Amino acid sequence: MAPVTDTDSCHPVPSEEFVALLTNLQAELWTFLLALMPGHPDVADVLQKTNVVLWAKRETFEPGTNFRAWAFTVARFEVKGHLKSMSRRPLFVFDEEVLERLAEDASSAIVPAFSRLEALEHCLSKVRPEDRQLLEHRYQNGKSLLEYAAAHKRSVSGLSVTLFRLRSLLRRCIEETLVEKGVHP
Repeated sequence: MAPVTDTDSCHPVPSEEFVALLTNLQAELWTFLLALMPGHPDVADVLQKTNVVLWAKRETFEPGTNFRAWAFTVARFEVKGHLKSMSRRPLFVFDEEVLERLAEDASSAIVPAFSRLEALEHCLSKVRPEDRQLLEHRYQNGKSLLEYAAAHKRSVSGLSVTLFRLRSLLRRCIEETLVEKGVHP
């Protein structure tokens, strides 16, 4: 087993970098496992086992290759192993072909969380200040529209329509931004 090296091929990749890659992928791995094991109570256990295996196999990862794809492959094998061990119990378990199809679909459907957040921030920067203030009042502060309506002398129904319009505008903008960056929503 060759040590993990960077693009220089002479120096091992520091454990801190591997930890950063793995940490940044946790939400996506969780979502991927949920897609492969819908409603299964052991998703957290499989995620933990996947992390342990990824750490144990960190020296087999080749820097410059797709860490996400490598980690998802390990996760898929962990799901297979877990479900196989569970098949001895009287539970419904997907057959291997169905699991492979779910893995392919889930892998391509999961958008990195940071990409969505970056797109949201980009789109929010395009919103008029008064509309952004309304969005922040409602969603960041969790306050009611009634308070905002009274303070700004607007009707609650008018604010509801404005929020609907803003959500639609932001959704469209986020999707377009992700497509422009090559990340498909």
